[in-house]
Amino acid sequence: MTVATPVVLAEGLGHPQGPDVLADGSVVFAETYRGRVARFRAGDGVTTLAETGGGPNAVLAAPDGSLYVTQNGGQAGPWRSPDQRPPAVLRLAPGSYTSETVATEADGVPLLAPHDLALGRDGTLYFTDSGTWAPETRPDPGRLIAVAPDGGVRTVLNTGHTFPSGIAVADDGSLLWAECYTHRILRLPPGGEPEVLCTLPEEQLPESLKTGPDGTLWVAGLFAGGIVVLDRHGRQTDFVHTGGLPLNSVLADGTLYVTDLGPYDDSAPDDTAQMVGRLLAVAL
Repeated sequence: MTVATPVVLAEGLGHPQGPDVLADGSVVFAETYRGRVARFRAGDGVTTLAETGGGPNAVLAAPDGSLYVTQNGGQAGPWRSPDQRPPAVLRLAPGSYTSETVATEADGVPLLAPHDLALGRDGTLYFTDSGTWAPETRPDPGRLIAVAPDGGVRTVLNTGHTFPSGIAVADDGSLLWAECYTHRILRLPPGGEPEVLCTLPEEQLPESLKTGPDGTLWVAGLFAGGIVVLDRHGRQTDFVHTGGLPLNSVLADGTLYVTDLGPYDDSAPDDTAQMVGRLLAVAL
């Protein structure tokens, strides 16, 4: 794969995550530390679309122009927002981006910390409920959850204490997701049982997962400094070097957009909100 040098579109961001691309080519993303959904548009830079408070974790653009947002309540590792909110999935209305709550529980069980989002062809919204990031103690059980077009919310799968993070829907309707604690990429076929596609090396901690052309899977390898490209069977076929600490990515018209933690200072207290994140663009 021929890859251009990554271009920094924006920096000084507060833990940017879950980007998506709108019809006009602008990039929307969550800024966890700032409790907002932001937009980058060439010529305008970064602007605020919606103040969510808490800890927005990912943004997904729907065909009707609305945006779905995971609200983890106000956390990122040991960091806690001073503006705590109930863990939920939100919908921002087209144009006005006013917020409404889509889900706060599934099957009567309250959400812990929703993480990532994906949309099925039938309009079903899927999301991961990861819980609190604590790899040493692993306190929370994770879930894959579905919101039907009629608004019904149900648990698709209990993943156990694995911290399910990125989620995607394959062309055949299979659910694909990444587990940070186990480093596994898994698939759930329609009507089938979960199967492990692969287990990634330790440095390729799979923070997020997106589908690409021909069934490829694009995985943000947090400590590997880039995006791991897998085929539909889970075999690594390529690696896109981005540098930094990539959290999430999205493909659009031959460009890979990456949200990155930036030059994090490991000597700073773990609960410090370091505003050093970046939005990158890589021409493929």
